[in-house]
Amino acid sequence: MPKAFSEEEKGRIRERLLEAGRKRFTRYGLKKTTIEELAGAAGIAKGSFYLFFDSKEDLYVALLAEVMPEVEKRVLSRSLEATDDPREAIVRFQEEIVREMEEDELIRRLVTNPEELEHLIHSAPGDDAWRWRLGLFPAVLEWVEIRQRRGEIVAEDANVVASVLGMIQFLPTHEDDLDPAIYPRLMKLMVQVIADGLTCPAKRVRKR
Repeated sequence: MPKAFSEEEKGRIRERLLEAGRKRFTRYGLKKTTIEELAGAAGIAKGSFYLFFDSKEDLYVALLAEVMPEVEKRVLSRSLEATDDPREAIVRFQEEIVREMEEDELIRRLVTNPEELEHLIHSAPGDDAWRWRLGLFPAVLEWVEIRQRRGEIVAEDANVVASVLGMIQFLPTHEDDLDPAIYPRLMKLMVQVIADGLTCPAKRVRKR
């Protein structure tokens, strides 16, 4: 029978499991990470793992539920919430998505391993699973709809526009396949082309 833990112990163990999950999922991925390894890293027996999570997928989902709101807050505060110019906001949003991928190995792994992300999305409860696709934060969809009503963003389905905003995340995954001499220029041009394509010319202020 799994050991009984106090509420304080449960809190500490849960945090250790989440930290172990971040390290192992980032380095080895979901498939190659075992519950025994996660439990051992948290200092508990394998059987005790199930007092906290139903599966390793459940742990991964809980980890993302903590990580993604923080990512969303950082990205939005530096982009869509930082300027009233729609084109500039779109440019900054894409740049921040790329920054997150470069600085957070867990985010980068999810993007570079779409089958792993899809598996987790199907394991997630409710409608929140779609939040983990970086271009589809609910706040982004709301921003797009507001800007469309103002005539600042192209009159396309708002979900499609929000998805286009997140497409930049796939370019860094192919950085090793591209000439390093042109990669930074390619990234800059792609960001600008998407920003120009999504904003209405009459409302566009070209700043860079």
